[in-house]
This record gives sequence, C-alpha cells and structure tokens, in this order.
Amino acid sequence: MASQGTERRLAAILSADVVGYSRLMSEDEAGTIRTLATYREEVGVLVRHHRGRLADFTGDNFLAEFPTALEAMRCAGEIQRVLAARSSDLPPERRMEFRIGVHLGDIAVEGERIYGDGVNIAARLEALAEAGGICMSAMVHSQVQSKLELEFENLGEQRLKNIREPVQAYRIRPERARMRRPAARAASSEEATLRIESLAVLPLENLSGDSEQEYFADGMTEALIGDLAKIGALTVISRTSVMQYKRERKPLPEIARELNVDGVVEGTVMRAGNRVRITAQLIDARSDTHLWSERYDRELSDVLALQS
Repeated sequence: MASQGTERRLAAILSADVVGYSRLMSEDEAGTIRTLATYREEVGVLVRHHRGRLADFTGDNFLAEFPTALEAMRCAGEIQRVLAARSSDLPPERRMEFRIGVHLGDIAVEGERIYGDGVNIAARLEALAEAGGICMSAMVHSQVQSKLELEFENLGEQRLKNIREPVQAYRIRPERARMRRPAARAASSEEATLRIESLAVLPLENLSGDSEQEYFADGMTEALIGDLAKIGALTVISRTSVMQYKRERKPLPEIARELNVDGVVEGTVMRAGNRVRITAQLIDARSDTHLWSERYDRELSDVLALQS
C-alpha cells in the first residue's frame, strides 16, 4: 500500500548508465566529470523534448519517466545518436558510452523520485544492453515495433536479479540504434535552417541555479533570435510571441502548430563566473527530428558584446 504522499502511476521508464565509468574516472577523473556534466545537459534537453521528466542523474546513472513507451524509445535512440556524435572525435578509449534499458510499468512517485518494480526492471534490462545500445521489455516492444524503423533482436525470457517473474526482452544493437540519425546533423546552423522556412526560438532555460540570471537567459534568447533572423528567406517569430512558453512548456509539435512554424530551436544557458555555456538544437516540427545541435563555451565579455 502506498504511503501518504506517494503517488502510483503507469509510466515508461528509461534507465541508463555509463559503460566503463570506473576505468574512465581512474584514467582522467577531471575530464570524465566535465564530459558527464556536459552530457547531463544534453540528456535533460532531449528528455524534455520527448515530454519526459529526468527523475535522477547521480554519478554515472540517470533515470527518466515518460507518458508513453514510444516517447521513451524515441528519446533513448536520440540520446544514443547525439552522444555518439559528441564523442566521435575522441580516441575510442576515452569515449563515454551509455547503455539504456526501457520498461513500461507501475511506479511509485515521492516528490521528484520514482521507485517500484517498473524502475527495477528498467535498470536490470539496462545491464543487458550493449554499449551505445538499448534493451526493452516485451511491453515496450509491443507498443513501438510497428512505429519505429529499427531492427529488434529477441533475447527471449530473462531471469532478472530480484525480479520474481521472467521478463521477455528485446535488444537494439548500437549500429541499429543510430540508424535514423539525420543526414543534416553535421551541417552548420545556417545550412540546416535552409530546410526550414519559418522558425521559433523558445526561451533558453537557465541552468545556473540562480533566479537572478533569468534576465541573462532572456537576453541570450533575444540575441539568438536576432542572429537567425539575419538568414535570408527565413521567417523567425518575435521574442514577444515566444516568451509565453517560458513558464508553460508544451510538446514541440503543439507549439509549432500554435505559432504556425516549421521548426523550433530550444536550448539552455549556464553562467558560471566569467564563462558561459550555451546549448541549442534545431528540431523539424513536421517530422520531429533534430536537424542541428551545437554547444558553445564562451567568455562572458564576448557574450555581453553579442547581446549589445
């Protein structure tokens, strides 16, 4: 029986961890921590894009919940593609790869945390995935097999640690998990926007943990709108029209319909001392695919000059 303050609900759960985390930390602790912090930002943006909620990101493991199995699987595939692209220039021994487990089941919710068999099964399935791959339960597979252009490998019934009944599992190997990576991902922001005729830049999310920095995030949103508006044949929605979504976030396709645009840019800003980190990604709202993703690390003085 759920205790007072505990909510129970059906959700799709995504559990992920870093393969070889202890080795990476022992070889380059500072570099591994920096990379993981960057990936935490990337993952947070992708989870929100797919209508999910990041319930936990502690050490090398993160946990997220989604309203549907399809959104969870789309997010899992996007995470693997984006992070693989981020680490493609690194030596193989320094690449940080995740394995992901996805399950659809009952969870208990207390505040921001989620618990229960649904979470435990997702975590056990994660251990069956390969580096850069995804493993899911039969419940998830039945919901997505006809909706995703992926090749699923049937692993049969699996006895999972501390789970009473066996679980039918399916796996997507790393090379198949990334098969739908958009061809335009390597394009520059200007090249990618040539596929889009109208665009909305959503208010950038302030990750500084300081409410005093909200004005700074708003200023960066305005600067980004101004930069994109300089691209010929591209209609960019005004700052006044997009600021309504600062407090009330909606699914991106719904925002695109309301603003009558083809594409949406969303991202984050983090200011720490004299450094600023900006992440931004362009999504084609018609096909719900990422066309372009970039991260910028700049001196505060340079950013302020951009805003002026």
